[in-house]
Amino acid sequence: MKFTEHRDPKINMINRYAPGLVSVNNQDYQTSCIITQQNLNPDWAVKSLDELTPEKIQQLLDFSPEVLILGTGETQQFPSAEIFGLCAQNGVSLEVMNNASACRTYNVLTTEDREVVLGLIFN
Repeated sequence: MKFTEHRDPKINMINRYAPGLVSVNNQDYQTSCIITQQNLNPDWAVKSLDELTPEKIQQLLDFSPEVLILGTGETQQFPSAEIFGLCAQNGVSLEVMNNASACRTYNVLTTEDREVVLGLIFN
């Protein structure tokens, strides 16, 4: 699915999503990644929800988001209660969805200039 073009070239926006691929600022990535408005880490070492540890979530929380979006692959899967608890302790809303929905939601929140962090898991 192709998304609309964005306004500010300094802001990371998702241009396209397909199973196993995300395009950020017209650059394709096929690995689990962390995306914020200002940062992109295409080498997030999480290949499945089973590998999502508090330390890996902390990498997302370190960006001090208002909202943390977790894309869990092609299907929505929920992390452990420990992960939800860690986000709550940090005052961060954790939204869990499939990758396609996560990408759309990230773009919407970014256009609203919200502090959002997206963690996408690609198997």
